[in-house]
Amino acid sequence: MESVLTVKCKLQPTLSQVESLEQTVSAFARACNYALKVARETGEFRRFKLHRLVYRDLRAHYGLSANLAVQAIARVGQRQGRRTGGFKAGSVTYDARTLSLQGETVSLSTVDGRLKIPLAIGNYQRHLLQHALSVQGGQLVKSRKGKWSVHLWLHVETPLPPGGGKMVGIDLGQAAMATLSTGERFSGGSLKTTRLHYRATRAEIRSQFDTTRTRGSQRLWERLSGKERRFVRHTLHTVTRRIVANLVAGDTIAIENLTHLRSHTTRRGKRGKYLHQLWPYHLLRHYLEYKAAWRGIRVVAVDPHDTSKTCPRCGCREKANRKTQRLFQCVACGFQHNADAVASWNIAQRAGSMGMGHQASTSGFVTCPRILGISTLHRPLPESPRL
Repeated sequence: MESVLTVKCKLQPTLSQVESLEQTVSAFARACNYALKVARETGEFRRFKLHRLVYRDLRAHYGLSANLAVQAIARVGQRQGRRTGGFKAGSVTYDARTLSLQGETVSLSTVDGRLKIPLAIGNYQRHLLQHALSVQGGQLVKSRKGKWSVHLWLHVETPLPPGGGKMVGIDLGQAAMATLSTGERFSGGSLKTTRLHYRATRAEIRSQFDTTRTRGSQRLWERLSGKERRFVRHTLHTVTRRIVANLVAGDTIAIENLTHLRSHTTRRGKRGKYLHQLWPYHLLRHYLEYKAAWRGIRVVAVDPHDTSKTCPRCGCREKANRKTQRLFQCVACGFQHNADAVASWNIAQRAGSMGMGHQASTSGFVTCPRILGISTLHRPLPESPRL
């Protein structure tokens, strides 16, 4: 199996190279803004149509090479439908023809020709670069402190997941970001609280814009947006890394298929609607999938319908089983437990019944013959926790 991995590497440019890099990111940003202006005036954001309109001007007026001009047009094409402003001189996108790697030196195309810049990397980056199948390009980035780095896109080979492992179900939510059938639980309280804090702060700044719009308040608005985005990604990286770290090659992770979730469910109140629209289920799944692939762990998605309303002991599926947001109590057999834990067991069980792997052998998990259609041995259930 193969995948693409992004690796950040610091650059060590000379003073003359820094000047060339500055001119390149500036020219690239101005070219993007010109192409964006033409796209908005003509209403044409499609890449090949826009290419015919602006390519010659980008080459003639901004000093970009052919490939960098194409990359500027491609970046503008991704902006379609967004109301954000123009582009800042902070990064340049490269492909395999304008970026190459020679040992621990990267070769970049600039407005002054090709530059060879040494990398400042550690053993982690060095190991990935040595074992990568190829370098598919990257992105030159200038930080706010003026530091230069390149984000390389490496084509790497991931191990093929072996069979015979256990099945671990994961129930996703807001109060509990992830509840595993193994008994682990990752709270989403800090993520929820922080996002609501940023929402309240932005509302306060927005009210100031109605009376006076200062340059300082505008910069504060931009900083808040970046802080929230980085906090969310850091939180999801931490959670998914801890989930994968406790598994071994051959195991299988079963998660809920939450595609089109927002169009199928509703929430009342501005606060509930805000969190419902911004809860990062897709990003969490993306991080989990590529981290699991590196360790030889499969990730499968199953239908989440009624997983929190189905009894794992007798298979009774009733809305009344879900007494509260946290409490599950079967109306047929009286089984009682945390609703998120019950959902994670049913997700693992549902994936196992689809032939995707073995079920997780966790305390309290009882295989249900009504769901699987097979004869199984029931184990005694532990005492239900106090909720």
